[in-house]
Amino acid sequence: MPDAVRRDGSDDPVHKKLCRAIERRQRSYLWTPADAISFVPRVLPIIYGDGRALFTLATTNQRPAYWVIRACSTWWCGLDTGSDAGPNFGDFTDDILTDLEEAFGSGRCGYSGNSLFWPKRDRILNCQCEECTDRYVARWPMVDGEGGCSWSRINWPAGFETVLNPLSKWIGNLLATTEIAEADHA
Repeated sequence: MPDAVRRDGSDDPVHKKLCRAIERRQRSYLWTPADAISFVPRVLPIIYGDGRALFTLATTNQRPAYWVIRACSTWWCGLDTGSDAGPNFGDFTDDILTDLEEAFGSGRCGYSGNSLFWPKRDRILNCQCEECTDRYVARWPMVDGEGGCSWSRINWPAGFETVLNPLSKWIGNLLATTEIAEADHA
């Protein structure tokens, strides 16, 4: 992914406001309410393109927990209309997973590929490296990207000025450009 399409959002006022709105404990489940987990969704500190669209990304091994990605308004996914207008979010997932690992840590052993979310007794069956023999067990929001990921659009939370997304009229509004301009002048 070219450097020009991504930037650090750590000092971006809109990004800070988004983190405050998103990063709150919630309960979520994948298949049945009995299997619900509590977690805090995390916002990736990287902004892609104009940063006006929001997507969730969940790894197969960590669903239903997810990260929120601020992406370019030209990116499309899934059932979007006009999908030939710009790049597909799916084309960037490898780079986004790498950015997530850099931001939150990798939940995989660098030597054997063992999941560091597994208990030590399970890890040492396959590997005797320092990471696997340590008592430390990885915790959310560390990334276990083995096996792929899924993604979808989401709406901006309440409190942000938004506009209809021409690519996806049913979900995934866009941050209004006036909100960005106001933040730039603050």
